[in-house]
Amino acid sequence: MKKIIFSPINSLFTAAALLACSAPALADLPSFPLNDEFTTSSNETVSSTGGNWTQYVINSTGVWNIVGDMAQVNWAYEDWHRNFLTGDGTINLGSDTQGGALYIMGSNPLEGEVYHLWFDFSGTINVARKGQFTLGGSYNSHYGDIFSIGTLNINGGTASVLSETANNSYFSIKNLTVRDGGRLESALSLTTADGGEWNLHSGGGVVSSLLRVKGGTFTLNLLSENALSGLPRLSFDSDLVTDFRINVSANNSIETLELNSNATLGLSVADGATLNIENLTSKSNVQSLTDVTFVFYDYSADSVLFGTSDIWVEDNRLYIPSINTFVDLIAYDGEGNLLQGEWVYDWNGETGKLVLNAIPEPAAVAAVLGALALAFAARRRRK
Repeated sequence: MKKIIFSPINSLFTAAALLACSAPALADLPSFPLNDEFTTSSNETVSSTGGNWTQYVINSTGVWNIVGDMAQVNWAYEDWHRNFLTGDGTINLGSDTQGGALYIMGSNPLEGEVYHLWFDFSGTINVARKGQFTLGGSYNSHYGDIFSIGTLNINGGTASVLSETANNSYFSIKNLTVRDGGRLESALSLTTADGGEWNLHSGGGVVSSLLRVKGGTFTLNLLSENALSGLPRLSFDSDLVTDFRINVSANNSIETLELNSNATLGLSVADGATLNIENLTSKSNVQSLTDVTFVFYDYSADSVLFGTSDIWVEDNRLYIPSINTFVDLIAYDGEGNLLQGEWVYDWNGETGKLVLNAIPEPAAVAAVLGALALAFAARRRRK
């Protein structure tokens, strides 16, 4: 066992982290880089300053379990830090029956480090029902990622991102699962990563002011009702090519959807479920977006509803006058066949829907005409 303490606990530490004052003389902490499995079951402190900065690495075979009735790691860092926790290993916090908490708190950030990630862990963090994961304190503010996690699984526990002051930085999560009443609360905007997937099994399980969907591909699975009730804005974050797919298994609503150029939104809604999109606009109200497409999989006119009357179909495309933008419309049936027809926007006074009036295929038209011709000929023979 090894005690890892490089400086006294900073006075700005949060109340939760101050519990580390009772840490034992012989700490129950792993050696880094961590390449095997290690369990911390007591109250421990990891504290470092810029002058004694060390990068902690958990490699792919490394597993750090923080589990036990008294298991708590209070990680304080200050001054100069860059990717102080990295690697592609695993951190397990708590279990269904025992606690386990990891508090990472920053202080006195250096202005020169404003554009660098402080926390960049491409591995997996599992937060069990009695587990807790917290990022907070004071850190640099800029319009970009400052904390990044490859996979975050919240299986009934709690994950929190706090900030002592207003902060414009982002918390990036590539793969996220929230289930069994788990909860993610973030004072920062949340961002996605290329190739990522989020599975939301709990209504209101993610709470943040904004989800920024980055360029590349991203899939959002809404597996319970009201999964987005704590996340009022979804935004295509840039004009890079972005393919954002939403699979809806239960009734859900998007309060505001912000579009961007080169954006493709794929929508797949299960039978009996409905997705309501209350407001359609663009990021920063940018006008005249280009190459915007909505793709409906297993299309049903009643499955996707809109909360505004001030949009319409023009030249078989959806037109959004508030941002002077046309949206191409594509629909597939349940077997993946492309549907052809004329689009119309049907507003009933409360909600609107995009209705595709099918145009018969030439072969079908020919078959109908042939049947009519045969019927006419038979009638003439009877006369």
